[in-house]
Amino acid sequence: MTKIINTDTGEQVILLIQHVFGRHPSTSHTILINPDASRMHATIFWDGEEWLLQDSSSNGTYINGHAVVRGTKQRLHKGDQIHFASLFGDTWKMLDAAPPKSLLVPVTAGLGTIELDHLAVLPSEESPEITMYQSPNGHWVCESQSGISILKTGDLVGCHDQTWRFIEARASEETVFIESSELSTSPQIGIYFDVSQNEEHVSFKLRMDDHEYDLGQRNHHYLLQLLARKRIHDMETGVSETEQGWIDKEELSKMLGQNESHINIQVYRFRKQVVSILPKSFNLPQAIERRSREIRFAYEDIKITGGSQMTDLV
Repeated sequence: MTKIINTDTGEQVILLIQHVFGRHPSTSHTILINPDASRMHATIFWDGEEWLLQDSSSNGTYINGHAVVRGTKQRLHKGDQIHFASLFGDTWKMLDAAPPKSLLVPVTAGLGTIELDHLAVLPSEESPEITMYQSPNGHWVCESQSGISILKTGDLVGCHDQTWRFIEARASEETVFIESSELSTSPQIGIYFDVSQNEEHVSFKLRMDDHEYDLGQRNHHYLLQLLARKRIHDMETGVSETEQGWIDKEELSKMLGQNESHINIQVYRFRKQVVSILPKSFNLPQAIERRSREIRFAYEDIKITGGSQMTDLV
């Protein structure tokens, strides 16, 4: 996240993709106490390549001591010093000029700002009730027991009386509530499981286009291969694509001897593992889909070797 600091007061501000400085509390993201500042004094914004400042004030804005021509856009760099309305007022310094990231800005008092980077959960990794991740087209997706949706700037996210406001690091779009299948616009994906005879050891490989990633053996891979077997069975028995693989969460909990919270933890650990192994340029492939009270494996190109044949889910 990109920050700017008031070197006189020590106040640090995380820059939003379009950040207004001014005296008016309802229209400014950062309020200026200088009486010579305008109600909407200046805007710092990200244009997709760099940070720019545009002055809209009566008394001017200065970058490194030079006045900004009103209405023009001036590039900002790390270390630049900004004065609003007067060179004798507070000095604001750009701490960096990195591209912005999407944020969860606290609405509930006492919470911190959360920088979103590929994957995030609320309220915690130990109890992941809400999962947020980037779809292959770059949208931030929110998944919870109530369903899945694409987030837009201004949306409220949270649980247990803890609420944040989502701020996207690009132009926002109207919220669209979608079916899980619409999220699977990622590259061609193949899934390979290698399962021991007693099914206590499950290896997992992920192929995306021409790249293959070995995720090794993990405890949560057992859950994935169980869901994958159900998907394969339904494909082989002629179940329609939209209905293939769905398992009731309560039934799945009974089969695994685990509550839904523990299943959510396993799904999160898998997603976190995928994020750690994929190149930074890749967005998270959707492996698990959810709908009301049900869960399924997302992909159809599945190969499982070893293990026992699925019986309990059919």
